[in-house]
Amino acid sequence: MSISTVSPSHPVQPAFFVVAVPKLIVMTLFTSGLYWLYWSLRNWELYRNASGARIMLLPRILLPELFLYSLLCRVDGRIRRAGLSYRWSPWWLAFGLLLMGLSAHHLWMVMLPLPELAPTVLVAVLLFHRFQRRVQRAINFCEGDPEGTGNARLTVVNWLWILIVTSGWLVLGGLGGHGAGLPGEEVTTVPGD
Repeated sequence: MSISTVSPSHPVQPAFFVVAVPKLIVMTLFTSGLYWLYWSLRNWELYRNASGARIMLLPRILLPELFLYSLLCRVDGRIRRAGLSYRWSPWWLAFGLLLMGLSAHHLWMVMLPLPELAPTVLVAVLLFHRFQRRVQRAINFCEGDPEGTGNARLTVVNWLWILIVTSGWLVLGGLGGHGAGLPGEEVTTVPGD
């Protein structure tokens, strides 16, 4: 059944996860990437249900970047089967997301003792989100909701996740503050260190 022959009495089951780009980026940033794992789960789960394909979800959730090209090829195939065209490159977007995701993660680990690398990490994160935005726009186009208006508002559950992850970062930041001691613990330094 193509998109053009759908009637209101026979709605097409969505094959991919529609979300507004601003919501996707906010949720990915403020959940430290956990929403990206959820995004992968929803896309593969919806695709599996719509297509009937036998797909193992766990590897695709735990390592979403490694399965992204496969997902994007399925999105592209659905767009083409509907007789539509969308100007994009699934391969380059998957490659860019993998490269920027790994770069940001690696640089973040190196940056912890070297704060002067923060601008480099910021560039990698911004490029990751630029690629992420292009991917989501293609998925939204494929599902007939180019702006993702059907899933544009932050829900109570979204805000709860943001609160939990942000609180965790604040606690970790407080523990690693000046002196790096625990609250109420006196830290002494040895001259010459």
